[in-house]
Amino acid sequence: MLYYTPGDAIVTKEEFFEKIHAGDLSELRSGLDSPKIFKSITFSTGELTPGNIVPFKPIGIGLPLTIMIRQIYTGKYPKSFFGLSKDMLVTSAVKSITCFEEKPKALNFLMEKISTNNVIEHPPAASQGTPFVFYSPALVEISLTLDLSIVFDNFPQPVFDQIGNALQTAAGIPVFLPYSTYILGMSGIAKLAGTGGEALFDGKAAFSTSEGLDFFLPGSIPIPSGFALITDNNVNAIDPLFLEKYHVDKNGQVVDASGKKYQGDIPFIVISIDGSTQKDLESFTPTAATAAILSRFYGMKDGQQQNLDTLINAIKIYNDLKYRTQVDTLDKEIEQCTVTSQKEELQKKRDALAKNILTDLLKKT
Repeated sequence: MLYYTPGDAIVTKEEFFEKIHAGDLSELRSGLDSPKIFKSITFSTGELTPGNIVPFKPIGIGLPLTIMIRQIYTGKYPKSFFGLSKDMLVTSAVKSITCFEEKPKALNFLMEKISTNNVIEHPPAASQGTPFVFYSPALVEISLTLDLSIVFDNFPQPVFDQIGNALQTAAGIPVFLPYSTYILGMSGIAKLAGTGGEALFDGKAAFSTSEGLDFFLPGSIPIPSGFALITDNNVNAIDPLFLEKYHVDKNGQVVDASGKKYQGDIPFIVISIDGSTQKDLESFTPTAATAAILSRFYGMKDGQQQNLDTLINAIKIYNDLKYRTQVDTLDKEIEQCTVTSQKEELQKKRDALAKNILTDLLKKT
């Protein structure tokens, strides 16, 4: 379940939308530009005031979009005999609401010997992983679906090492695992030998959630930039006072009024949604697209390693050509359109699509 975190409050989508429909959204927007005239907004579990606004760049159609994992809290997991620690695998998947086919899982965290009530802000320097979940230089989707899962298991060391090596080569881009048998780095691809790859997904996830992120979906209020708290269940069923006692601070940490971090049984993930440009992540989309077609069009024997640069470049050009075709189509529609408001919307969409073209030869001014 996704909760918004305005100021020192944690609220449901429904309560946040109620404030927007009541007219508080206009006050919030004016407050971000001119904090001195901003009036505080009171929620059932806290307030949003000029003093507790966390600055994030705005998001929307045509603007950059970065989704990151900012904190993982394991809560009551992993469940094991005698409280023994286990290895932790955190995966994510993101797809457009207009996309029918499944998207490959991205491996964000792979860590050894994780215990209950563990707080993980980002992968340690000595561990493999990346907090980045999604990046687009210019958002064109009206809505995205975000899946997050946490699996605890004792992974075989060869599998652990093989995935770890791929993560180290991938820099800030997650390793994608399509259909459970492939791992993908920025310079190489390997098929996990035997049943090791299947074991990564055959086990039941301790934490699993799927959330809709609406940006320009008719009948839905656009999700704001900032932090969001995601749990696998309604927290009120576990702790009715959780939302009142705790909030997400400026560092993305779930703390109480005194600043003490939450240490209870509720597992959660804090994500951030921001409009900042991330030049280092421009290969994110073509890398994900490459992963999605591996098991269907790129046959390999178990354990085989192959160079991936050529394949990624080919998919990159294919994606850019698709965007360029859409831009050319919109240019014709804009030229023929006579209604000013419609023409402005078409131009906005056209500019957003153009920003997603990474190949210089296919860019259009």
